[in-house]
Amino acid sequence: MANPTYPLTMPTTPNFVRSEWSISRAVGLSKSPFSFTQQAFEYTGAVWTASVTLPPMTRAQAVEWQAFFMQLHGSFGTFLMGDPDAKNVRGTVANTIAVNGNHVLGAYDIAVDGADTSESQLFKKGDYVQFNSGATSKLHMIIADVASNGSGEATLTIEPPLSSALSNDATVSYVSPKAVMRMSNNELSWNASHISLYGVSFSCEEVL
Repeated sequence: MANPTYPLTMPTTPNFVRSEWSISRAVGLSKSPFSFTQQAFEYTGAVWTASVTLPPMTRAQAVEWQAFFMQLHGSFGTFLMGDPDAKNVRGTVANTIAVNGNHVLGAYDIAVDGADTSESQLFKKGDYVQFNSGATSKLHMIIADVASNGSGEATLTIEPPLSSALSNDATVSYVSPKAVMRMSNNELSWNASHISLYGVSFSCEEVL
């Protein structure tokens, strides 16, 4: 048998009954013990983390997740996952859009084209987008409402900033956008009740 090909596709059912998503940033902070004045320095690191819980499952449902866990080989393997409560945008975008021009690492404003023309709420703040696909997928949140012009061009203001450069015509996904994730530790476990209902919870973090 060949080694698994990463990132894996995560099972889609049943949906999570609980999820916690967070963004962790690298910020250095020092404080004077005498005056209590502070100095803060922001580094470039920013990573998505998540903790999720699945509902009670029958064995037939649980084996899909067990097989998925087994193929991850602890925290070695990777998989694609997005915020389960934000699979669809709140904006009106419907067309296939792409990155317009090259963008450097650290950019916050991303130009796109091919969008629906003259839309006042193409995206709304809080919508997620995914740049690229597969092993190079990156997940970002749009932090300001986005309008498009008569040519279908728009600018997305995102957080966190780009952790790698984007090329012209890079893909932009807004339906079920995902990040490349890996498990937070090497122990992947599950439990079962006396009536064979299985319980599964796990934590993971973005791959940078």
